[in-house]
Amino acid sequence: MRLPEGLRLREVENTVDGRVARDRALTHFLPQGYATPTWVHLEDDEGNPYTVVIRALPGQVGIYDGRVDPD
Repeated sequence: MRLPEGLRLREVENTVDGRVARDRALTHFLPQGYATPTWVHLEDDEGNPYTVVIRALPGQVGIYDGRVDPD
């Protein structure tokens, strides 16, 4: 999957691998609805940060303006 033009990946953090700053990172989604907690840090062309947060239970996803770090 490609990000929209003007948006780039800065790094990904998860509870298994820690901080990953390369082309690929994994988030596991289990049949029971659980997921590996993951924080996807993005940035637009103007330097504005955004974060996609995947929560463990029940695999909910939130999109936030700004950087959200693991608790």
